[in-house]
Amino acid sequence: MKQVHYAGRSLFMHDDTAAALIDYARVLSEHRSADAVTVPAVSAEGNPVTATLLLNEAAALVIESVAGGITIDPDPAALDEIQRRTRQLEGVRGGAPDEPWPLEL
Repeated sequence: MKQVHYAGRSLFMHDDTAAALIDYARVLSEHRSADAVTVPAVSAEGNPVTATLLLNEAAALVIESVAGGITIDPDPAALDEIQRRTRQLEGVRGGAPDEPWPLEL
């Protein structure tokens, strides 16, 4: 399970969902793009929720490991959709290079 910090809130998600979410956020940022994604989560209060997150260059997304506690089942449909969008965007030319240019002053 992962704890995701976003917009001053904490949500708990399945490991795979959190990993796909941060990967998609990275790709969106590289392409200077934005998208909204909806994922199943558990609120900080322990309630199951459906969260919609706006991902863009300015989105501050922090994901950290959490030991024990709540068990969250993955949502294959949500995970597949995030991964599909990531692959689709990665296929678009004009994204950031894999390695940044060295900064020379």
